[in-house]
Amino acid sequence: MKCYDHMVNFFSATLIGIFGSVLLVMFFISVMSVRTIEKLLPFIIGFNAALTGYNLIIRIKDGLKYKRILSAVSGILMVVGVVLMLNIAFYYYTGGYIVYMTDFLLLAFLGGVFSFLGAILAIRYFKL
Repeated sequence: MKCYDHMVNFFSATLIGIFGSVLLVMFFISVMSVRTIEKLLPFIIGFNAALTGYNLIIRIKDGLKYKRILSAVSGILMVVGVVLMLNIAFYYYTGGYIVYMTDFLLLAFLGGVFSFLGAILAIRYFKL
């Protein structure tokens, strides 16, 4: 049962990050152009990835041994979900993609690093 609870906490923290990023991008689309959103996307992803790592540590606390690595994996999974949802939405509405493969690799790297840093911040704050 404990392993199941950790998996639920892991995926819920990741899903919160995914929907937070997509919601923020959709809000910015209503007030900015698509080209501006493409330039702001690394900042949006980095911020929400750090929040995802922090949220994961808050939810799991002392339950896992490799907290930092799992938070980096959570950040990368968050980027995969965000890119997938944004590309599907943009292809449906505009006929083109917003994130290409090189952009995805950069965003995945940023998601992993900032989620790792968010986890370090939570670990130091809660003294875990």
